[in-house]
Amino acid sequence: MSTLALMRLLESAPARYDVGMRALSLGKVDQIRDALAEAAVRSQGARVLEIGCGTGAVTERLIARGALVTAVDQNPEMIERARARLAHSSHDAITFVERTASEIDAFPQGSFDAVVASLSLSEMSHQERSFVLKCAMRALRPGGVLAIADEVRPRRLINRVLQKLVRGPQAAFGWIIAGSVARPIPDLAKEATAAGFAIRSERRWLFETLGVVIAERGR
Repeated sequence: MSTLALMRLLESAPARYDVGMRALSLGKVDQIRDALAEAAVRSQGARVLEIGCGTGAVTERLIARGALVTAVDQNPEMIERARARLAHSSHDAITFVERTASEIDAFPQGSFDAVVASLSLSEMSHQERSFVLKCAMRALRPGGVLAIADEVRPRRLINRVLQKLVRGPQAAFGWIIAGSVARPIPDLAKEATAAGFAIRSERRWLFETLGVVIAERGR
């Protein structure tokens, strides 16, 4: 069951983040990371913008496939942990930028082949996500790929009920400890479409609570 309501709490302790996310997602987070990297890197030297790199788990997969990654995160501790994780990688393959997602509009238009966001969009309001997705569209070259994954609202009623039952106490605990919690995105594909993207695929895991959307910018 989806338990990403405690993401903010895990972010306050980067050393526990990867282990915690793997446990909370029953291991599905690794499948999601693999799917994002596979979709985003179509060729050696692909230029990828990663929004919310966290501890570098997706970044590592992107680089392993030959991407040149610009990894953005607003948490300096996360960036340092990602930097340590990727110390073995070529310095030319990765650039870390301490910046919020809403500041990606500073990147030049059409400067990336792909934009990736893993478990970061649900931390934003609908208005913030809309802005960030439009900025992602601008940052992509024509035909560029958007690969995003996050906690989503299940389509089936039974799964929505189960999600609420699990999230309720966790959300309350996360609010007490960390001051805020992530919220499931009602329709990730619909929001990407509203930003101008053409949806290529959508997959769901873990009782439909974790979704991966792959989309493209028109040529």
